[in-house]
Amino acid sequence: MSQRLNEDLLQPARGPTDIFGVAYLQLCQISYALPSAIPGLVNTKMPPLSAGGRWACVWGPVESDDLANLVFVAAYYDGPNLPPTFAAVVTRGADADVDDVWGVLQQAFEDFYVIFQRSPPWLPFGSPALVADGTLFALETIQGFSSGGVSLLDFVANFLQAPENQNPLLVCTGHSLGGCVTSVLAPWLQSSLALVGVSNPIVPATFAAPAAGNAAFADYYTSTFSYCPRYYNTLDIAPLTWGNLDAFSTLYDGCNIPIPDAACLLLVAWADAMWVEGANYSQQQSNDAPLPGACFELYPADWYTQAFMQHHTGTYMRLLGGASIDIGPSMLARGRRQRRISRFRLQSQIRSSENLLLKLTKR
Repeated sequence: MSQRLNEDLLQPARGPTDIFGVAYLQLCQISYALPSAIPGLVNTKMPPLSAGGRWACVWGPVESDDLANLVFVAAYYDGPNLPPTFAAVVTRGADADVDDVWGVLQQAFEDFYVIFQRSPPWLPFGSPALVADGTLFALETIQGFSSGGVSLLDFVANFLQAPENQNPLLVCTGHSLGGCVTSVLAPWLQSSLALVGVSNPIVPATFAAPAAGNAAFADYYTSTFSYCPRYYNTLDIAPLTWGNLDAFSTLYDGCNIPIPDAACLLLVAWADAMWVEGANYSQQQSNDAPLPGACFELYPADWYTQAFMQHHTGTYMRLLGGASIDIGPSMLARGRRQRRISRFRLQSQIRSSENLLLKLTKR
């Protein structure tokens, strides 16, 4: 069975239920639990992919001091005394309420400062592939994570090349902003692992992820991985961010829910700020895995509530045909700490000598 699983991991689902997509999303749901609860949830609540299989949290979780990023690694073993079939690097990328998608996107604009873009440092100088400056900041934070004195990169490299593990595959996954970070984390891992002679196949799988970079980055991403499914609900606003903001205005017309004036004005402000800086974004053009959404009947009809329900991991799980994991108290039970310095970095860049007003005047 393990060989069959290895083959199925590297291609779209062949049956009525995408068992790997369901498993990856369940891991994403667990990433929103209290960090102390994550190992137990992985070890005891994750359903096996076949009889006799089991999951184990093998690294982390590690969370940044500001709660903005969290990563753990789970491994799947297809039977007793068998080597791992694959390891999954799971990323959570938001400290905002996951049930508040509008809040998540506002945090993304502030913390990921999407109006500023740069090339990933592992690509050749002058590469046209650009990603949000803040996404690379999140990656730099994750690169500094350590669990048991071992960094994420060192753990993954050792795990994949350990003789007793017999060359398992690597999966990288995340939901929402965690999916956005995953689309940068996966190619960084691929490049870094290649430098130490590790070439195990990598499968990035994202859910409800905003675009991480421009069209050149999207092309680079899909050319790097033979299979990199992007799961998205067709009625979720998050995957339209930041590459298709215009579509927000009419997305819920079929639900008879117009976009609120306040949301429309903020979208215009975001679009104008990106135009001033010349920032543009694009989703990948291959390996899409659209999940046809349906309007929720709301009384009274509310745009923000519709957006929240369409973005929720429970909705994605229902569209995939799987069962959600009961994670107990979420990270929100702890309250929230001071927001990270990146908001002030954004403000300082806007107020610098190259501020937005000056750029608008120049144009």
